[in-house]
Formats: sequence, C-alpha cells, structure tokens
Amino acid sequence: MKIRHNCIVCALILLSGLIFSCSGCNNGNDPKDHLTDEEENKYPVQLNSIKIRDPFIFVDHHTKTYYLHYNPYTYKNLQCLSSKDLKNWKNEGYSFTASDNFWGVKDYWAPDEYAYNGKYYLFVTFSDREGNRGTSVLTSATPDKNFIPLINAPLTPIDKMALDAALWIDEEDQPWIVYCHEWLQVTDGRILAQKVTKDLTKTVGDPIILFSASDAPWTKSINSEGAYITDAPFLYRAKNNELLMIWSGTSKNNHYAIGVARSQSGKIEGPWIHETNTLNNFSGGHAMIFEDLEGILRIAFHSPNSGDTEHAVIYKLIDQNGKLFLGDKLE
Repeated sequence: MKIRHNCIVCALILLSGLIFSCSGCNNGNDPKDHLTDEEENKYPVQLNSIKIRDPFIFVDHHTKTYYLHYNPYTYKNLQCLSSKDLKNWKNEGYSFTASDNFWGVKDYWAPDEYAYNGKYYLFVTFSDREGNRGTSVLTSATPDKNFIPLINAPLTPIDKMALDAALWIDEEDQPWIVYCHEWLQVTDGRILAQKVTKDLTKTVGDPIILFSASDAPWTKSINSEGAYITDAPFLYRAKNNELLMIWSGTSKNNHYAIGVARSQSGKIEGPWIHETNTLNNFSGGHAMIFEDLEGILRIAFHSPNSGDTEHAVIYKLIDQNGKLFLGDKLE
C-alpha cells in the first residue's frame, strides 16, 4: 500500500569503478543485444540496482539516449541518469538544485520529462513548509542538466493538494495537465484535467474531475474512513486510436497496482471507463509508457512498493487493438 506523505524516496547505490555485466540479457526483446566493454565502463549502473520510486524514462532521439531523473537523499536536488540500452546507466550529476527562495522544500517526487516547443521540461511534485503540495514545471535547453523553475510556484491549483501532474497535448495543440487530487484532502482520491497556457505557466479555466478512485472496480479502500488512492495518471494513444490512461492505486488483493481506463469520447474530457482487472497482479506501480529507440513499446514503474526493495523495472508492453498486456521483463 502506498501512502505518499509517508514515503521515503530511496537513493541509487552508485558504485563508480565497478563494471556490471550484461550477460544473459538477450531475450530477443532487448533494445540492443549488448554493450562493448568500453561502453560498459561508461555505463556502470545496472537497471536492477536503481533503487528509485516513480521512474520516468525520457527518450531523446537526437542523441539516441535515455534519461531518468530521480530524487537522491537530499530534498534540494534532482539527479539524472543516462543510458544507451535501458539496462546499463551512468550518473550525469545534478539536473536541478533548488535556490534558497524556491517554494518547494519537501517531497521532490516523480520528475517526469517532456520535450515541448524546443525545450525540455520536468514536471515535479513538491510541498512547501506548511505541507501544501503541488506540481511545478522546471525547464532547460538540455535533457540532462541545468533545469530551473519556469515560475516559482506550482502549476497545479494552490487550493488543491495535488501531485503527479502529467503533460498532454491534444489534437488541437492545446496543452493540458492531468493530475491527482490527493486522498488526504478529498478522502476518495480523484484524477483531474485542466487546460494550461502554451507557455506552461498558468492554468486556463476550471479543472475537470475525470473520475474518483472508487469508480474503478479493482480498487480497495486503504482505511476504515473509506480513503482511496490515486497516483500517476499517464495518457497513451493506443494503436486503434483510443485514448487510454494508466494510473495507480490499491487493488482488492492489497497490491499497489496499475489500472487502465479508456475515454469513450477519445478526448481527455472522457467519460472514462475502467478495466475490471489491473495491468499487473503483483506489487508495483506509478507507471509510464514509452517507445524505445528500436520502436518497441515499453512500460516503466517501480516494484515492489516497499522502501527496502523497490527498484525500477521495465517491461515490454503489448497493445492488442487497445487492450494492454505486460510482456517480457527487461533483464
């Protein structure tokens, strides 16, 4: 069970100078059969050693590189990892360091990266000293470093305890954020959508409630007060052109798991209909979908949902006419 205000983000164990082997990883679904010895020296961190919550893989086609931002022990910084094959990674150093007057002093959760209008953006969840939580937008000219706040304030509404905002650009080139209105404030966690200006600095109009966690048949309350969790909405346009959303919560078998919903209108406004069963039947969630450099559809999330053993995992994702299934795990 994932209760976000109590989560402690685990750090990476970076063993510089130690070369990790990639033998036995070729299962026919790998984005690259192997790295040369020289490349392995440059990328010494194996995927299964990445102790991290909420992994988001950004694919940079210009440099043919994958990037993954995360929160280390300190709540003043974000760090970045890079990879050429998704299995072997290296530390690129700090990608963001907060100034003394930055509004966010806690959390530093779930940095999601997007390329938009010629720049790179990180959508990151922070809290202020009073515990007010929201998602801010950081920007940079490069995908791995020198991120600064777009504005020194959350983009999500200040009257809502909001987290995990994701960016979506609709067919009319209108940017939206889709985010969670946390159960700590509304008990039955919600997922909301809201238009934002094209420069990503302001919201436009009022948010739309897409659904509450209890609307999904697979969810379970986490306490006697009827609280339900919503985490990590992520939108995906399926091969059959349906608009799908993956999101995470507590399942009836007491796992933190990934649910799938689909928009009946094909638009972000919905209405949204939920799949009966979760995408995974084991502990793991806060997922995102991407196509790797070889054109293979993938899903990344953390598993299990435990501070001691959780780590980043990547699976092949199968899209069968809009129905999603987990394929082989990348090892």
